[in-house]
Amino acid sequence: MSETNLHLLKVVHFNKMYVGFMFRKYNEVKQLAVAYDAIQQLPFSSILISHSMHVFYGGLINFWIARTTMEVTWFDRGEKAIQKMRSYAQCSLWNFENKLFLLQAEQCFYLEDFDSAKRFYDAAILSAKEHKFLHEEALACELAGHFMLESGEGEDEGNSSLPYFLLAEKKYREWGAHAKGESVKSFIITQFGDLETTLESKICRTTPIEPDPRKRRAC
Repeated sequence: MSETNLHLLKVVHFNKMYVGFMFRKYNEVKQLAVAYDAIQQLPFSSILISHSMHVFYGGLINFWIARTTMEVTWFDRGEKAIQKMRSYAQCSLWNFENKLFLLQAEQCFYLEDFDSAKRFYDAAILSAKEHKFLHEEALACELAGHFMLESGEGEDEGNSSLPYFLLAEKKYREWGAHAKGESVKSFIITQFGDLETTLESKICRTTPIEPDPRKRRAC
């Protein structure tokens, strides 16, 4: 198979995997991730900007699957993504800092280091905002919401995951991803019910907190 066809095969699988990830289709994503991992082992050159996106979303997907299956192989792949993203961030904090923080947040989530995970999610949100990556700010908010919800962190304080999901929906719509915004809205309604009667009290009590950059550390 020619290198051009290998690139096309990789891109097609990545795009399908990306869409599945963004719409939280776990079974579909896992199946595609297995195939994608086999494809990327094939020898061909990579373009940095596209490869870095593959590393980023691939790492997030690997940590998601690792948490669900508890299979160490997926976690190891996620850690390799962190190593690569750290090297990218050393070259350009502006482009890659928020991505590194989000990967580290997902890593800490898997390791059940919830305090560090919370700091990294908030750091990823802040970095994406400062560096004008609106879609990645939305993604960081959404994943932080899932973390808060699934880990139970702060839920006794009034569903502290809700403000993250609301902000994610808002940012996705600002980015122009209205289908994704609707998807998040549907999840919010399913999870939290009628927002008109609960929104004001919950969002006033809990909002995402911008972290102190001096407290950022790796797991």
